[in-house]
Amino acid sequence: MSHLLALLGFASVHLIAAISPGPAFVMLTRISVAQSRRTAVAAAFGLATGALLWAALASLGMQVVLAKAAWLYDVLKLAGGLYLAWLGIEAWRHAGAPVTTDCPSSGGMGMGRAWRLGLATNLANPKVIVFFGSIFLLFFAPGTPGWVRVAALAIVAVDEAAWFTLVALVFSTRPVQAFFRRMKGWIERAAGTAMLAFGFRLIAELRL
Repeated sequence: MSHLLALLGFASVHLIAAISPGPAFVMLTRISVAQSRRTAVAAAFGLATGALLWAALASLGMQVVLAKAAWLYDVLKLAGGLYLAWLGIEAWRHAGAPVTTDCPSSGGMGMGRAWRLGLATNLANPKVIVFFGSIFLLFFAPGTPGWVRVAALAIVAVDEAAWFTLVALVFSTRPVQAFFRRMKGWIERAAGTAMLAFGFRLIAELRL
């Protein structure tokens, strides 16, 4: 029973963290309002995959390695910060461009590209592995059975996929997309500014 309570607590804390606004939320809403629902859902599953990979590494103790190898953690933060900043610059560059369709041949984003963008966006934030490492230590003792840790990873996958799919479905509705078409320039610049802020924040945290 104690293992079930630990899993319940883990699920609750993780879900609260998942719904907190961050680069993943900004990226997904931007795709959802500009592309098709299928593309948005593909991006949502890419984000979930990235979170699951970080959680799996944390479960294996990788956050301990990163804590001891400060230079490696800084390299990851630098790469992630530059990537998020690049996404922000791209949003500003294309703020005035017309809204594209979901057809890759017409300049829209395909499902595969959307999934990869979601995956890369979550992998660009190495602070996620520190979060997962913290909550794994909080809820699971070193001798916790393997099935409990596997169940925790399954919870991460379900939480992330369910939340981001919900976001994709809501922001890909016609009324929201119609609003986006009217306000595209402002929305893209706001999203770009947020991405730049997330990127520069990661870079500013480097231990020089």
